Amino acid sequence: MPPLEPAAPREGSIVALVDSAGRLLLQQRDDDVPPAGYGRWALPGGGREGAESPHQTALREFEEETGVRLHQLHFFATVTRDDLPGIRADRLHLFFSADNVTPASISVHEGLDFRFWSPPEIAGLLMNPSARALVDRFLASDEYRETLARASTFSAGVNIIEMDRWGRVLLQMRAPGLHSGHLPGGWSLPEGPVFPGEPPDAAAFRRFEEETGHLLETLHLFRVYHRGPGLPSALFHEQHVYYVDAGIDEDLMPPDEIPSFRYFSPAEIPPLDIPSHASTILADFFASTAYRRLFH
Repeated sequence: MPPLEPAAPREGSIVALVDSAGRLLLQQRDDDVPPAGYGRWALPGGGREGAESPHQTALREFEEETGVRLHQLHFFATVTRDDLPGIRADRLHLFFSADNVTPASISVHEGLDFRFWSPPEIAGLLMNPSARALVDRFLASDEYRETLARASTFSAGVNIIEMDRWGRVLLQMRAPGLHSGHLPGGWSLPEGPVFPGEPPDAAAFRRFEEETGHLLETLHLFRVYHRGPGLPSALFHEQHVYYVDAGIDEDLMPPDEIPSFRYFSPAEIPPLDIPSHASTILADFFASTAYRRLFH
């Protein structure tokens, strides 16, 4: 007899793990939650325990169910029963990861099975409506597109060096658990991927607006870097670096994606915890004629 429907948790976390082909890892459930019931597919996860944060719940639940410890976990969204009728928790937090997890490394500690499915395959799976709605929302998101761009055989990205009138550079503080190359809670330049078919300068304008809420009027290309021995921590194979002295007030930037923004002078940057590729880019820029023309 299939297990009966378990008690619903007050708060929970689930994880969308994306492989290099853009497939999602789903769990085949062995509990009987209608309407799909026993044997349905869903994103792995579970209820909060004790004083855990949603991030800690997601890591623990994924490891308990699969035997795999994730290293990079990104927050995507929080939904409630008012937002999405049919979810079992009062509040459900969705995270995503692009860690390199192979099917062979996954153990089935809970449920019937785990399997990676492509978006077209997911459309034909047995799923509860709320679980399908969460998966569809993630697959339609910019976060999923960015994950695919980062995982591609060749990836291109952008960095934006935005300065105030005193020659200080705007840095953003990254939250713990973002992509590799950033220290938890460390500072870095605004950056992001170039989507397929997108010009790098358009990607730079788009990304800066996404992260700061401000649309720049102009940008200047500083240099194109390539990942290699001199830039080992670069997130992309090809890194297009742009600069502008827009002088945007850091207090006017909404913290929707990044915890905080702050301007730093060249002398304040070396002691900071920032990725090595960002340090290299900034050192090159401060020594360049482009910077000297603006502030000397």
